[in-house]
Amino acid sequence: MQAAPTLSTVAGLRARRVSDLPTIDGQLDAVWATAQPLRLTLRKRGTDGERTSDTMNMELRAVHDQEAIYFAAQWTGGAPSGDEGVIGNKLTVHWRIPETEAARRRLDCNVVCHTAFADDRGRLAYANAETIPSGGSETLSAAGGWQAGIWTIEWGRPLLSANPYDLQFQDLERSYLFFVKLFGEGAGHPDFVSDRNHLVFQP
Repeated sequence: MQAAPTLSTVAGLRARRVSDLPTIDGQLDAVWATAQPLRLTLRKRGTDGERTSDTMNMELRAVHDQEAIYFAAQWTGGAPSGDEGVIGNKLTVHWRIPETEAARRRLDCNVVCHTAFADDRGRLAYANAETIPSGGSETLSAAGGWQAGIWTIEWGRPLLSANPYDLQFQDLERSYLFFVKLFGEGAGHPDFVSDRNHLVFQP
């Protein structure tokens, strides 16, 4: 059996270990400047699901301590739109639960999504960890939104979640597979999707 990629063999999102944790308020404080950003190019999907030449760039950061992990995503985007007061999907990070772990916990699905929802004015409403198909969800600590052409979203969760459907970051020596999706602004506006990447933990 091939060994899982580790910190020394994977180029991807590196979660830096810190002693001062970020404040989840939608403003990137000083601790985020110490974390190496993963610069992603997301490509728009066509009407048949194929990726087109239209792209969007994002920076994703992660930090952790011995108990929790925190993420920050930032990208340039146009003014929010949509029906007044309507909450919709804005950003999702799709995490792959290892098949052996999913089987051990008897999960029907081995993909969990960390999804941020925003309103028509670009204000973050809430963020969830949820499975597809639906098996359970849990609210994540999150903040952020759109301001002056920039989307900034922060969220965090314990390394070991109480939600049995969520990914468990129990082995900090291995890597964790994910990809990112930005949702289109309403019907007829395809989503932007990244390539697959790995999260690894720095000691």
